[in-house]
Amino acid sequence: MRNMKTTERGQVLPFVAICLTVLMGFAGFAIDFGYLQYQQRQQQTAADAAAIAGAQALITNNTCPDNSAALSAAETDASANGFTNGVNGVSITAQTPASGPFSSDNCAVQATITSPHLTWFSKVFGFKGTMTTTAIAVVESQSQGGGCLYVLGGGMTASAIDIDTPNCGVVINGSVTSSGSSFDTDYFGYSGSLTQSGDTFTGASPAPMLPVANPCTDISGCNDLTNNPPATSPCNAGPVQAGGTLALTPGCYGAMVLSGVNVTLSPGLYVLNGITGSGVTFTGSGVTIYEATGGFTASGSGNSLSACTTSCTNGAVSGVLLFQPTSNSSGVTISGTSSNYSGLVYAPSAAVTASGAGTGYVIYVVSTMTVSGSDFTDTPPTPGPGVGPTPGGLFIKNPVLAY
Repeated sequence: MRNMKTTERGQVLPFVAICLTVLMGFAGFAIDFGYLQYQQRQQQTAADAAAIAGAQALITNNTCPDNSAALSAAETDASANGFTNGVNGVSITAQTPASGPFSSDNCAVQATITSPHLTWFSKVFGFKGTMTTTAIAVVESQSQGGGCLYVLGGGMTASAIDIDTPNCGVVINGSVTSSGSSFDTDYFGYSGSLTQSGDTFTGASPAPMLPVANPCTDISGCNDLTNNPPATSPCNAGPVQAGGTLALTPGCYGAMVLSGVNVTLSPGLYVLNGITGSGVTFTGSGVTIYEATGGFTASGSGNSLSACTTSCTNGAVSGVLLFQPTSNSSGVTISGTSSNYSGLVYAPSAAVTASGAGTGYVIYVVSTMTVSGSDFTDTPPTPGPGVGPTPGGLFIKNPVLAY
């Protein structure tokens, strides 16, 4: 009779080997799955960052859609997160969503990253660790009050100034240095650093933000002058005068050299090519000053300048008080005690100095800003004069993940 224990003992070894193989396979799958899950989180983070960067590029360039700018920004941020387009099999796309709930939104960016990932055990069974992650970011406007001051370039310096704009905001693409000043604003955002000494903030506290775009396209009068600039020739000779009064009528003028002159402007459009001098006081309502070249100086006391609102004559543009095209980087000085200004002051490439300004409704869109002395009170009327947003529509746009 056979000894069953002896003859069947060897048959257990293949069974054990099969079980161990299966168990090792499951263990291998578990290890690979955990690793790939970790890699998926890393890749999704990169896709989220890429989508946000793409949407921020649309804000900065103020262009929707702009797939080229979005892709460039998306690739940069994805690379910073470990995924570089074209390297180690990584592929990155960024474009306006082709389908889904955001396909009709030109200010939406869909970023997609496809990348292979190493596996150890599961590749024996033919499984490849290639994964695709995607994210969608949209440009979203914040709900704040009307915007009074947009500093688009190097930042703002404030000294002993009382900025009282409780119904509108201050937006600074750069750093703020301030001392001995008081701020009462609906919004106070900056994208650089904040250095302050002895300041007080009522209403909104200063808060970091992403850089914002030039709001000109959202301001009807500014957009009109950008796309339809006035003729800059022929021009009358620019007056050279010291003291006394000077009455001007709408038209084009060469460079002016003025000192201690009281200038009166009739309603209409003035194309100027620079004003130099000191102690110049301007008086005029319903005017638009287009500074083609050179800077603008209004430094005398008692300045009173306002843009037209609904009734504009002789080429004046609704809501626009002073306009310098982006090609003109000459400085602007708006100062003088007991002075009032009303309208848009647009000098996106210029350093602007404002001091001693009184009440009025002014929107500043400038490159850099220096403010000092006296009070600056800005009271947006309701409805607004066409120079920008009325309360509730500040042009601050942020990229927000939507999917």
